[in-house]
Amino acid sequence: MARARRSFKLRLSPAGLDVLIDSHCHLIRVTRSLIAWGTTLHVAVEYLSTLPTSEIIEQMQVHELDCLGGAEEHHVGASNRLWDIATSITERVQEISQDGRQPHLGTIYLLALIQVPKAGKSDLMSAFDRALQSGARTPAAGEVHDLAG
Repeated sequence: MARARRSFKLRLSPAGLDVLIDSHCHLIRVTRSLIAWGTTLHVAVEYLSTLPTSEIIEQMQVHELDCLGGAEEHHVGASNRLWDIATSITERVQEISQDGRQPHLGTIYLLALIQVPKAGKSDLMSAFDRALQSGARTPAAGEVHDLAG
């Protein structure tokens, strides 16, 4: 049975696209797997969800997230579960933030991607396992004749 998937829209500046690329390459190195772009976003959000809410709020204030968003739209496919996890983070932030505002999902996605290169290998592998269990696309499996000519 196929898992429910959808397309997630990322509106990125050139600097924001660099963050996505850097996070994706970092996860490929950590997992030693050729993963999909949507899996990168899913793992990033899974990892962010493990951080204390106060730390998420602090990171939102420290990083210049506005300069990472932009007009270029990039679509990545991921499990529907990604939206649930990201929304729960916005709700947690809203509950304890001083202004009581819920951050945009795009802000959560960017902040999550920024965290990937800073995270420990075991934390990222745990997030990767959770993402796979909740419907992220599994890494490509090599066939005997792949790249063999």
